[in-house]
Amino acid sequence: MIKVREVEDKDIIPLTEFLPKSFPITTKEFWVHLFDFWWTSNPAYIPQFPRGWVVENDKTLVGFMGNIPVKFLINGEVRIAAAANSWYVDSSFRGEFSLHLFNEFTEQKSASLFLFKADDQSFGKILHKYKFEAHILPHNQKEYFYILDKKKVKTLISKFFLTDRFQKVPELWEFYRRAGFLIIAYLHQKPVSRGGVLPEEAYTSSLCTSCDDAFYRLWKPYLSTCTIALSRDKKTLNWLYFSSGRSYKRVVIQCHRSRDKTLAGYMVFDLITCKETYTEHMKLVDICIENNDPQVLTSLTSFAIDFGKQNNVAVLSVWANSSETETYFQRAFTMRRAAQHYRYIRFSDTDTMNSGRNTHGIVCLPMIYPPQ
Repeated sequence: MIKVREVEDKDIIPLTEFLPKSFPITTKEFWVHLFDFWWTSNPAYIPQFPRGWVVENDKTLVGFMGNIPVKFLINGEVRIAAAANSWYVDSSFRGEFSLHLFNEFTEQKSASLFLFKADDQSFGKILHKYKFEAHILPHNQKEYFYILDKKKVKTLISKFFLTDRFQKVPELWEFYRRAGFLIIAYLHQKPVSRGGVLPEEAYTSSLCTSCDDAFYRLWKPYLSTCTIALSRDKKTLNWLYFSSGRSYKRVVIQCHRSRDKTLAGYMVFDLITCKETYTEHMKLVDICIENNDPQVLTSLTSFAIDFGKQNNVAVLSVWANSSETETYFQRAFTMRRAAQHYRYIRFSDTDTMNSGRNTHGIVCLPMIYPPQ
């Protein structure tokens, strides 16, 4: 008999054995740590919140969808958003049972907002039928690249020319455009001024190991302009930035004023490592700069470049979250390409925000998302 039901304690170990078959690059130990990140160490999780749903065929697991609570601010109120994660059904049971899992996700009563991450628009038409709204990130839809190791030509080509999802060459005009940027950068890449630690400099950047209330205060002016936004409280940021359970390393770089050591900005990077002895890609996933100060950006960016070189990284990429940072990256980086990362949101049918679905104001979705 085939049935769909909520994840129970007894499913955790079987899931750690089932999911590596679905996601071959993962291991049983990886899923143990990931489940701990999703639920045990998550400050938004409570026992009443569904951890997800499974498809069971005669007591054998053949499908799964994870359900991760995330604190969001809706009109200044802290609410819970549900992030869909690691949706997979064995090929013999797809179709009806895949849809059944998705229905369980969207019909749950524990969340005010539903979140879905996709790498392209192919799934957008289905989500639209379920009242999801599409949001494309970053705002200016561009990514900027910096070569850290010119010897790793194969990696430079794959990360700059090819899309992350389809691994294919872009359209002919875009191909020539990217080729030109790569050749120019390879032969004569623009240097980025060092942030440094000299006493006369206004700002100093360094690695960060935890977030305090200063990180929330840095975000507060930006959050006040949004109707819907990720909660940037200290516990949520520490969970997103520093919890274990990922298949990659996450690095937080902070920038302080030299005169009084107050926080002026920070960047968060994921280090995507290949099976060889080096890290392919140092990828920006979150950023907050007080007043979009270009000196702070210079300090952080130069530190990130130095860190990447010291840690055998092939290429670094960033994106802008404001017109000021866009202007800075245009001047500082030679290589750039079009970029579109899709996020989808849907309001709960039982939530008070649902009545204003078409007039809910400014939605500020982050690039950072619980790992899947």
